[in-house]
Amino acid sequence: MKKNLVALAVAAAFVVPGVAFAADTSNADTGPVVFGYAQITGAQQFGTGPGSSNGLVFGANRIRLGFKGEAVPGVTYYIQGAYDEAGLGNANALFPYTTGLLNNGLGGNIAGGAQAQLMDAWINFAPVPFAQLQVGKFKTPEGLEYTGTAGNELTFIYRNMNQSLLPGRSAGAMFHADDVMGTGLGYAVGIFDNTSVDPATVYSNINTFGGGQSGLLNGNGKYIVSGMLKYSMGPLLTAELSGSMGTAPARGTDNLTSWNVGVQGGMMGIHYGAGFTKASGVPAWPYLNINPLYTPVTYAATDWHAELAANLYEMTLTPDWLDVEAAARYDQYAVHGQGTLGNATVGLNYYVNPNNPHAAEVQLNYILATRGGSINQVYPGSNGVAPINGVAYNTLMLQFQAGF
Repeated sequence: MKKNLVALAVAAAFVVPGVAFAADTSNADTGPVVFGYAQITGAQQFGTGPGSSNGLVFGANRIRLGFKGEAVPGVTYYIQGAYDEAGLGNANALFPYTTGLLNNGLGGNIAGGAQAQLMDAWINFAPVPFAQLQVGKFKTPEGLEYTGTAGNELTFIYRNMNQSLLPGRSAGAMFHADDVMGTGLGYAVGIFDNTSVDPATVYSNINTFGGGQSGLLNGNGKYIVSGMLKYSMGPLLTAELSGSMGTAPARGTDNLTSWNVGVQGGMMGIHYGAGFTKASGVPAWPYLNINPLYTPVTYAATDWHAELAANLYEMTLTPDWLDVEAAARYDQYAVHGQGTLGNATVGLNYYVNPNNPHAAEVQLNYILATRGGSINQVYPGSNGVAPINGVAYNTLMLQFQAGF
């Protein structure tokens, strides 16, 4: 009997933990899946003048590494870290007047310049497909290109300049869904704390938490509400209307607004996109020659862009080993009564494997810059912050990308 008890105890020592482990992992934990990509970029600007940073610049536009998976059925997670703008030397949100290697002070979207930071960290609860809840830090739902196209899937090296007029990434909560009940309609609406908004946008500032206790327990009481409504006909057409309302932390005013309308799609190798964005209120950062840190003023800023691309392989004009795409875009950013910055971009993309085009690609862009009004006086000085993704001088860029 004693031998049987000993045998039973030994068996239990192995079996019980195994049963517990099996029960713990039976909830369809599919992760984490590791993903990432690197964009190594070279840039040469022209016409910046004597003594300016007009040499060849090597750097990294984006370097990303992340993890994603499904914790249990209907609950997914996504974490993405970044080391962006490394070596490109753009001006940064903490010191907006510093001169960078590109554009002599052109604003970037990384606080403190190129550095490692957590770009996204969210959990999505989807008990029903048409009422999902996403919580954490992620992109606020405004701007079709900004929210719908990943950084490693862009037709051009830079996004369009409307990113300066959007809230960007922030911490908050959002209800959302795509293709509600097969109608092609999608929506998103959320509330976000503006202390974590991307720097160098009209919504951001040197954000601070309220005082009195730990910053994690006491915010500044300022929020951003964003929403999007979109309709998709599949690859042929996606259209959206989105907008946000928020506060200017430095001024305490509740009159920051922005809205965006956009379309994109394509067929048989032809791809197109267009959008218009407008923002107004009391700016949190100096744009062109507006400096709210000293003189609070009301402004209205707009951006519009239109782009067209033709993929020769998808049009059956080239073999699969020559998957090339020609593209062109015009993007214009303007502050009413102040000035404008126009960027006309022509590009050529080469995809190494057409079956997985963004795993390895090469992009060549030439950007022709035109300045008008006060922005023509801002540069080549460094006494203003220009829009994110804009260039103030004619620029040649070459980018190599690989990912997994």
